[in-house]
Amino acid sequence: MKDIKTKQKVLSIKTKNVKENVNHFIKQQTIHTRNKEEDKKVEQSVKTNPNVQATNNVSEVAKQTFIESKQRATKFIKHKHREHKFKTRDKKALSESTPVHNQRITYVSKAKHHVVNKINASKIKQTTDKVVTQPAVKSTTKVIKTSIEVVKKSVSAMNTLFSFGTGLILLLVVTLFIGTFSVLAQDGGSNSEIVSLSEEVIAYEETIRKYAKEYDIEDYVTLLQAIMMQESGGKGNDPMQASESGYNTKYPRVPNGITDPEYSIEVGTHTFSDCLKKAKVKDSSDTERIYLALQGYNYGSGYIEWAIRNFGGYSKYNAQQFSDNKKQELNVSGYGDPSYVDHVMRYVGITFRGGTNPNFNNLEAWVTKNPYAQAGLYGQCTWFAWGRFYELYGYDPGFSGDGSSCVKKLIAAHPDKFERSSSPKAGAVFSAIGHNHVGIVISVKDNTITVQEGNLDGITNTFQDAKKDWQTKSYTLDQLRSIYGGVVFANPK
Repeated sequence: MKDIKTKQKVLSIKTKNVKENVNHFIKQQTIHTRNKEEDKKVEQSVKTNPNVQATNNVSEVAKQTFIESKQRATKFIKHKHREHKFKTRDKKALSESTPVHNQRITYVSKAKHHVVNKINASKIKQTTDKVVTQPAVKSTTKVIKTSIEVVKKSVSAMNTLFSFGTGLILLLVVTLFIGTFSVLAQDGGSNSEIVSLSEEVIAYEETIRKYAKEYDIEDYVTLLQAIMMQESGGKGNDPMQASESGYNTKYPRVPNGITDPEYSIEVGTHTFSDCLKKAKVKDSSDTERIYLALQGYNYGSGYIEWAIRNFGGYSKYNAQQFSDNKKQELNVSGYGDPSYVDHVMRYVGITFRGGTNPNFNNLEAWVTKNPYAQAGLYGQCTWFAWGRFYELYGYDPGFSGDGSSCVKKLIAAHPDKFERSSSPKAGAVFSAIGHNHVGIVISVKDNTITVQEGNLDGITNTFQDAKKDWQTKSYTLDQLRSIYGGVVFANPK
């Protein structure tokens, strides 16, 4: 019994001050991960910013250690189980200690299970709202405090757990914080790279347009093509995989039951039209509700109602949760595609994507991966151009300096995808020659160029203010050159 190993760090905690213990853990975790960040080659101004390091540390730890933390929690409980058993055996007779011990362990197990289950949709949404209303680099501490508050509000009978040891409480709090943060870090938008449509899907464009017009969703032809591409690549007799839809009244409602491609397109278009209505999509710029409708096409419209009722809309997190719930309910190994939105949006071209408004709930584009956000430069034209590019193309543009150098750095980072030009294409990035400015070209029609650009007020903002500090505006090429003292473009090849 004397040879039983224990974790010295846990045993050294001699106080029940949870707040102090949590702060101690967070400090140690930051010191542990900071060395990894120092090895990365980033811009010097970003690299030396302590706020950036703190934000990156939390994000990376959240993503990499969530599962490991849960496993450590389980192991710790088992260890405390054995430790308590042996200590009690030394003090009392085994016959007297066993019932009390079993009762305590059973309660702790139930309490731990209760803690995990209590982190429900409403609590996560409250945490998300607090995170995205101000710069992440200035609110890392507030995120931690918010997560701790979620745990406090979610746990009943916490005082009983204190009697089992503050180490357990500390570990549970940290595990839940990491889990919540990892959910937030991957949530909020589609970040898929663009992939071309197949010849088979392109060949169906007129048929798709015909039924899109019939069901009053002609503005969504591009999305319908993307759905077909994801479902079948345009191949087979049921290219929209619409056989199981309630609108299929001619063929068996089983996979590939439809054997007429045109009827498949009609049923699929009708189904997606219904999803758009149930998701209350306003227009083609209503990105978040479009995502809700797309996931509903894959899962069935029941998901749309469920997501609105429980979460207020679509998220990657609740798409996964719905699938997990259905697998358990139906006792099946798989249900739908939780990543359906990403998979469909990779086939949506720059023209459609560019016509939509920025989705500031997309945390990867605007907060967690955006180097200007990490430097606290919310509202700057560079912050806006980086985030918009990431939304449109699904990858890092490779620039992190001044606006006037963005075109040069983008081409250097992606020479196979972009080229320098004096005249624009849709999807181009432009840098001003006579000013420190950068923007995104949304569309080009004849001599009219429509761009999106940020930093209209000329200052660095909070995230909340930065979300309003941008515009979509049309110029002639001569006007754009005159305003910015000349422009140069990085055009997609």
